[in-house]
Amino acid sequence: MNYGKLNEDIYERSVVKVIKTNAKENKQFYNGAEIGDFCAIFPCKQINGFASAQATAGGKNAVLRAYEAALNVIVARGAFDCADNKAYADISLFIPAKTREIKVREMLAEAVQRADELRLPIANVNVQIMPWVGMETANCVVYTAMHDWVKKKGAAPGDDIVMTKWIGLEGTALIARSSFDKLKTHYPTDLVEDAADFLKYLSVMPEAATAVKSGASYLQAAREGGIFGGLWELAANNNVGLVVDLKSIPIRQETVEVCEYFDFNPYELMAGGSLLITCPNGGDLVKKLADCGIFSAVIGKITKGNDRLICHEGENRFLEPVRGDEIYRYYTTPVSWRK
Repeated sequence: MNYGKLNEDIYERSVVKVIKTNAKENKQFYNGAEIGDFCAIFPCKQINGFASAQATAGGKNAVLRAYEAALNVIVARGAFDCADNKAYADISLFIPAKTREIKVREMLAEAVQRADELRLPIANVNVQIMPWVGMETANCVVYTAMHDWVKKKGAAPGDDIVMTKWIGLEGTALIARSSFDKLKTHYPTDLVEDAADFLKYLSVMPEAATAVKSGASYLQAAREGGIFGGLWELAANNNVGLVVDLKSIPIRQETVEVCEYFDFNPYELMAGGSLLITCPNGGDLVKKLADCGIFSAVIGKITKGNDRLICHEGENRFLEPVRGDEIYRYYTTPVSWRK
């Protein structure tokens, strides 16, 4: 492929056609943007407001991961009317010249299929080939009309901190998919396959809805910087302190093994798929989430002041702002070590 935008033939058959043929419930949305015109106009009447969120992902399954991450941000802020034609997503995909057309097609197809399940269509896709891009990189922006905006009071001292699912899910899946053959030489194949399948856990929509209905005071979608990054953002966004028991933070064995192999800190590994929730009674919320088939755990409490503490075996350490993410260390290691 040449640098710049995809030529019209490729764009038509591998972007526009893929979106339309993979969409079943959302077909009425795909009459907006056309080749060379990345703008779709949506009529919007009698709404309380309009919100947008964006996220970026690179490497394996970049489009799907960016889409899920942007949607998680919107959901964590209380927008639960994303279905029923009240929201849509825009995708920008930047690829290196070596990328094959079939890869573009596959990335778009899996994202549109997921969008069709959620009834939150991908309205526009802009694909460009860039000389300075080393790997496939997707940016997704989700827009939604705020008909049923849920206003949360914010985390308060005494609230429990509940975490859903397990840490490092997105990072583990990305590494397992990118270093599948190498990991298989060290671990059982089924363990590596399970790790690569962690992308199925990326959405936090079900737990967010349950949490708000149960009286949660604040929701924070964890992602970049791992669970430590999510905890820091939770505390900073609410001007509160927190204390978290390291042993209470759920982690899958697959993540432990993958991080041990590459010498990564799982608590600072991309944590898409985990939602941090503050509420007055975390134990009750854990039970309600379990009734919905969602694993979760109480991992700490909100405190007064600004001290953010991680407790482990009787010792406390101060949580600091996470700089970067272990996934970036993965991509800066020699290719021969990764593959």
